[in-house]
Amino acid sequence: MHVTIIDDNRDLLDALSGSLADAFNLQVFSEPEKGLDFIRNNHTDAILLDLHIPGKDGFQVYEEVKKAKQNLPVLFLTGDSDLNSRLKGFEIGADDFLLKPIQTEELVARIRNRIQISKRNLQNNKVIKIKDLLIDLDGHQVTLNNQLIRLTPKEYQLLVVLSQNPNRVIHKDDLINMLWKDVHVEINNLDTHFSNLRRKLKPFSMHIKTLKNLGYVLRI
Repeated sequence: MHVTIIDDNRDLLDALSGSLADAFNLQVFSEPEKGLDFIRNNHTDAILLDLHIPGKDGFQVYEEVKKAKQNLPVLFLTGDSDLNSRLKGFEIGADDFLLKPIQTEELVARIRNRIQISKRNLQNNKVIKIKDLLIDLDGHQVTLNNQLIRLTPKEYQLLVVLSQNPNRVIHKDDLINMLWKDVHVEINNLDTHFSNLRRKLKPFSMHIKTLKNLGYVLRI
């Protein structure tokens, strides 16, 4: 599980990194704009976000996160015990609101819980609809503009992974590990599958972007 932490307090960032490093892969930012740029262009499973950040408060950062990745869990972390702040956080859709100081074991458990809930919600969605593209997860069928699109099993799996993670860059190595597991597959093989997928999904394929030396992302 990968967690991104945004907090302007560098001492707290160091403390959180030390306490959470054994449980998660971490990326930490003291500047919210740099954190948002990372979130828009990379994979992460949850955000741990400080409420009070000079220049742009946590609620504003939250809105930007949700614009980029609607289903990404966001947990607020704050030393402010004001009830109104916590209520506002829950009203706008925060997944959790944690008061400092918090025991490491509880923090790890809460983050894992929110990630697991998010993943279950994705798995329970039986139909994915993006613009004119419709993916029937039960029937393993794809339609575009009401026309059935015939995909190979690997093309279908690649499309599902991207569609379940819109606006998230999925690295090529991660895609290979997900779809081929213990089988050795060259990067060129993966690129060929994407080339065929794009050809079959025109004009929707304009939303499937390649990031050189990184991976693929479905921009919507």
